[in-house]
Amino acid sequence: MRFLSALLLSLAVLGCQAEVSNPDPDSRSQAEATPALQESEAPEVSPTPASEPAATPAENPERQGFVTPAPSFEGVWTTRDDQGDTFDMVIFPNGQAVTNWSKGLGGAKGERGFWRRDGARLIAIYEDGWTDILEPAEGGYLHKGFAPGTSLDAAPTNSARVEPVSGPAAAYVGVWRLNQEPDGTYQYVALFSSGRAFSTVNGGTEGKWEATEKGALCTWPRDGWMDLIEHGPNGWQKRSWVGSETETPADVSPVVRVGEDRFSLIP
Repeated sequence: MRFLSALLLSLAVLGCQAEVSNPDPDSRSQAEATPALQESEAPEVSPTPASEPAATPAENPERQGFVTPAPSFEGVWTTRDDQGDTFDMVIFPNGQAVTNWSKGLGGAKGERGFWRRDGARLIAIYEDGWTDILEPAEGGYLHKGFAPGTSLDAAPTNSARVEPVSGPAAAYVGVWRLNQEPDGTYQYVALFSSGRAFSTVNGGTEGKWEATEKGALCTWPRDGWMDLIEHGPNGWQKRSWVGSETETPADVSPVVRVGEDRFSLIP
């Protein structure tokens, strides 16, 4: 009995040892899957970056599709010739160009021609062979005049600053064709932005003018006549009288601002 009891006791002890030395296989796999982290091995948490607005890329006009607009030359421009005398250029939207330069054979008839754009500059070619160029320059615009037969690649015959003319006077500056004469010809009046007036009447008459509420009032000291170019019920007209404006006008006739309507040039 003692032997049997001892044997049973030995078997019981061996069974307990087997339980301790053989843990549950499932719990081992879990331990290997999530090993314990040491304090020094703990992962670092990156701080949340401060919210900053996205950088705006520098604007590039070419990339944005913006193009610097070319200057508009339509309107009245004043400049000087090679002798320093003022004259004006009128650039009409219909492609025509007129100047009141009166030193040529036409006198107060001035010059007439056509203009076109060439990049940022304007080129006007006149019936008398002269060519004018208006182009942007430092601080403003420059006028270049080329005598007949001169290449535009050569030095200009004359050049000077050119300034736009604004205000009420701009509507009258230029060349005006008067009513037709009995012989079929026309007389002309050139009005300058400087206030000077010049007429083909009597071979060439000089006077002065100013813009008023009624129109362009011209005074001719040589013969005492006065003209008022105004916009009447049927378009532009000229009223003429001697003495006071209250006098009954001796003449009321239509006039045309040369360049507003299409003209034809004969070479």
